[in-house]
Amino acid sequence: MLLRHDDIREPLEQLLADRGSPEARALYTTLARYSHRRVMRLCAGRHAGLFSTDEHEELVAEVLLHLMRGALCRFRGTTVPELLAYVRSVTDRTVGHAARRRIRERDTLTGEARLSVTEWTHSSPAPDLGVRISHSNPLNERDSAWLQQLFQAGSQAQLARASGVSRAAVTQRIQRIRSRIRSMEQDQQLEAEVWARQSAYAHLEQFES
Repeated sequence: MLLRHDDIREPLEQLLADRGSPEARALYTTLARYSHRRVMRLCAGRHAGLFSTDEHEELVAEVLLHLMRGALCRFRGTTVPELLAYVRSVTDRTVGHAARRRIRERDTLTGEARLSVTEWTHSSPAPDLGVRISHSNPLNERDSAWLQQLFQAGSQAQLARASGVSRAAVTQRIQRIRSRIRSMEQDQQLEAEVWARQSAYAHLEQFES
């Protein structure tokens, strides 16, 4: 099953090559549920009052249509958290575009205000194009800053030396942060993992450049 793989690139390509298989249908069902939760969260938060319940389902269907029409083929990650972060980005853009269209329809704007909002609401026909897997960081500022120091140091031993503490103290700090992550909701755990991976990759690229 796809969600049991550490590197999902190959099994994902196999599923996309046979979209009528039970496994492919199970994948789309999983992504639909994830997208539905995200749509509901957006529509209850930043886009509250813009869409009806029936329109929530239409937005989820629109996200799935984008995924099935090529968005998944353009996914370049290798892990399940990265895939879910990618689907979330596509969902956010789809809902964001729909919300801005709804605002344009609702509000009558003229002159410079209309021109300004037209620029703000410009959207691409394919919301996944140009998507860089992005996400919020659910960690608190203190944990985030400390992890950035760890990534910058390159290893626990180097951070311990630079900070003047024992290796055991660094290990204990990592364990406490992991414990706090495990206490989060599943979506936040995924966000934290993707943030950590991308932060580590960013520092790695600095070392290699």
